[in-house]
Amino acid sequence: MSKHQRTFKLELAKLAQCESSLELGRRFNVSSRQIRYWSSVYRLHGESSFLHSDYPYTSFFKMNALKAMQLNDWSLAYTSAYYDLSSPGILFQWQKLYSLEGIPGLIPKKRGKPRMKHNPSEPKPSEQMTEKELREELDYLRAENAVLKKLEALAQAKKKQAKKRP
Repeated sequence: MSKHQRTFKLELAKLAQCESSLELGRRFNVSSRQIRYWSSVYRLHGESSFLHSDYPYTSFFKMNALKAMQLNDWSLAYTSAYYDLSSPGILFQWQKLYSLEGIPGLIPKKRGKPRMKHNPSEPKPSEQMTEKELREELDYLRAENAVLKKLEALAQAKKKQAKKRP
C-alpha cells in the first residue's frame, strides 16, 4: 500500500509541471525527488498514472522491465516511470535479485507467516513405546498433573479470600 493517495500524487505531479519540485516539497512535506518522479510518471501516462493494475507483479513483467532498461539504456527512474512502478527502488530490488538468483529470484514469494499444519498427533499405544518413551510420558503427565493441582488450589484460595471480604 502506498503512503500517499493516487489523487494527491496526481495533484502534485500536475503542479510540478509548472512549479519547482523543491518548493512543492517544502509546502506539502514530500521529498522533491519523489515529486520529480511522480511528475515523470504523469508525463508518460497522463491521468491513468499510479493505477498499478498489474500488482503483484509477475516474474514475466519484472523480466520485461529489466530487459527494456538494459536494451534501451534507460535509467532506473525512467524505466520505473515507464512501467508506472510506485518507486524506482522496486526496480532496483528486482535488478539485485536477478543478479544474485537469476529468474527464480523474480518469482513472487508469498508474504507473511506460513499456515500452521494441523496434525492431530495421536499418541502411540503404550505397547509400541520403548521404556524411555514411557518414562518421558510419565514425567510429562506428572508435571501436568502438578500444574493442574496448583491451579485448582489457587482458584480455591481466591474463593476463600472473596468470601472473607464482605
